[in-house]
Amino acid sequence: MSRALLTIISLAVALIVGVLAVTALSPSDEEAVPSSAENPSPEPGRAAELADAGGFLTGFNLTAYTTGGYASPEVEADLDRLVALGSNTVVLVPTWYMERADSNRIEPDDKKTPDDAGLSQVIASARAAGLKVMVKPHVDVLDGTFRGDIEPSDRAAWFRSYESFVVRYANLAASGGAELFSVGTELKSLSTETEAWNSVIESVRQAFSGELTYSANWDEVWQVQFWDGLDMIGVDAYFPLSQEGEQPTAESLASAWQPNVDGLAALSEQWGLPVLVSEIGYPSQAGSTAHPWEVREGDPPDPGLQAMAYEAAFDAFADQPWLRGILWWSWRADPDLAEQMAVEYTPEGKPAEAVFESRASR
Repeated sequence: MSRALLTIISLAVALIVGVLAVTALSPSDEEAVPSSAENPSPEPGRAAELADAGGFLTGFNLTAYTTGGYASPEVEADLDRLVALGSNTVVLVPTWYMERADSNRIEPDDKKTPDDAGLSQVIASARAAGLKVMVKPHVDVLDGTFRGDIEPSDRAAWFRSYESFVVRYANLAASGGAELFSVGTELKSLSTETEAWNSVIESVRQAFSGELTYSANWDEVWQVQFWDGLDMIGVDAYFPLSQEGEQPTAESLASAWQPNVDGLAALSEQWGLPVLVSEIGYPSQAGSTAHPWEVREGDPPDPGLQAMAYEAAFDAFADQPWLRGILWWSWRADPDLAEQMAVEYTPEGKPAEAVFESRASR
């Protein structure tokens, strides 16, 4: 055998041995791909199955901003009226306060925060009336800063205060038999703190065995990364549907809704969770579809526009299998005599009330 041929054979053997060695030391293709436990991927249709299993939720946020607001005799009549209109769920909204946007403590206000006795009483009354109950604690700021813009000077201290606040209400909700609980509402400036929120959720789970959500603002819902710790995605759906000064039509509102509904459908599929519209509403005044998140002083009443916006929302969300429910903002338990109810969010006694009654059942 020639020296050249021996050299070729030696090189070939070395190459084969090298390949075998690398193969022995390398993980298989199956081992190299993360397992489903490491990188969960929701099953197609899971969100729709969860939405159906839990039942469709329809009703109102029943708000109170006085200590005895939930204990007033009128609240029983409010609950009866909500049931008569077709509600099967009521959301209760106890609110605590920060002094300033940079405060690190959240505390009750002795004039504004509903007392525990009244909250427990309205939970019992709502359940006796056949309503499911969600407790959704809010944080407001006494200096008028929007809760989504707060910037505590010490975030760790703020989250300690917040967790104590929210777990307190989780315990109260559990003791009253509430079925649902929201761990937070519209706290956009802090909802990127995923680790801190996971800690809050874990503590709430220890106190409350019902379903949990977080009520993200319409421009916040996409940034939240702790949905996998919750039972549903919550969105406060104050999407602007028209331009300032524009007179919208039913057709223009339908067109404006479409990309928002498509986006929520994609989010539901991404996380494998149903979506709950935990708030949606429109002041009964001109221009409200351009800025549904606020009542503007001086703008005239327009109850017809409010009713049109209700219709558009019901149409936009009709037959969406991933939708868990629609809970409207708001119905007042203790309306302030100084408020101009003709332009406020409540549909009570307005055309929007009839729209809700005709469309509430899915």
